[in-house]
Amino acid sequence: MMTYEWYLPKLAKHLPGIYFPGNRWNPVEGVLPDGTLAFNLHRFLKVNKHKEVFVCIGLHEGDSTWRRSYSLWPWGTCEKLVPSTIVFDPGEWIHLTRNLYNWTEDYGSFKPSSWEAVANEEMWQARMKTAFFIFELAETASVTAEIKSQLYTFAYTSYKEIVNSYPNHPVNWHKNYAIACERMLRLHQVDVDPEVLLSETVKHFLLYTEKVEDDPQRQDILQAVKHLKKELQGLRKMKEDVRRGAV
Repeated sequence: MMTYEWYLPKLAKHLPGIYFPGNRWNPVEGVLPDGTLAFNLHRFLKVNKHKEVFVCIGLHEGDSTWRRSYSLWPWGTCEKLVPSTIVFDPGEWIHLTRNLYNWTEDYGSFKPSSWEAVANEEMWQARMKTAFFIFELAETASVTAEIKSQLYTFAYTSYKEIVNSYPNHPVNWHKNYAIACERMLRLHQVDVDPEVLLSETVKHFLLYTEKVEDDPQRQDILQAVKHLKKELQGLRKMKEDVRRGAV
């Protein structure tokens, strides 16, 4: 809204405590040909660092200046702009974002073509944003193996809690949870039973492929499931052999 020339003159006075370092937001700050003093997101955040800033429906792609000193962390259906100097604590963030809102509308309760269905989908997908964010960090961040393992574990635990809490939920949750289980399996965590991880991976990959036929990765997923089933059978046989040998 700050891109409109009428926005700040009319509404800035109704936003006490928020400073606007110019007359209008613009990706390139400075004085425009018409004399308007423009500011970018970096400048806006700098003069409002005393405030918590949240972003809903994304940031303008034309202005990436906020990336100089801020990061976007999930906050329900929105994101929070957090100074880059702050170290991300996955456990704390899961705790903070677990119960941000009390959305009670059942999943799939509206006609797929309605705007209500779109809004309902957004609210449901928001439940998994923190888990997805942590998983993506584990996949992409340049961190030690120990930190990466911790991130995968937090993501897996969060995914598991969410999926098991709602019998009817977005179908992509099955895929996300299955991938998280598979990653945990490869970490060889001693506190998580590999048989459980294999079983959950197979189960939720199959639930996903049963409901989604247009995923370009569907055949790859089904092929992976075949290998995982063999791995699961081998693990169960090994456990049975160990039990028999112990008798």
